[in-house]
Amino acid sequence: MSSHVHLVFRGINKQKPDLLIGDLKRFTSNSIIRAIKENLKESKKEILSDYFLKEGTKSSNVNKYQFGWHDTKPVKLWTNKVISQKINYIH
Repeated sequence: MSSHVHLVFRGINKQKPDLLIGDLKRFTSNSIIRAIKENLKESKKEILSDYFLKEGTKSSNVNKYQFGWHDTKPVKLWTNKVISQKINYIH
């Protein structure tokens, strides 16, 4: 499915996973919005920009564009068995 991504990651220096996910989502969404706007061959740039802007007005914690969902489903990988299971699922 091309509408989502699975990640396996770990924070260092006691970084909170929720903050890392937020940073990743912010960086990714900003990059995609910028790519849409700057791509001269994108025929739907106005439609997409307007849509993401409209979605952003529905949430109080979004500054401008809403790209994607706020909910995530993190799973702690506490044993090697669980790590292997999740990585096999991703593949």
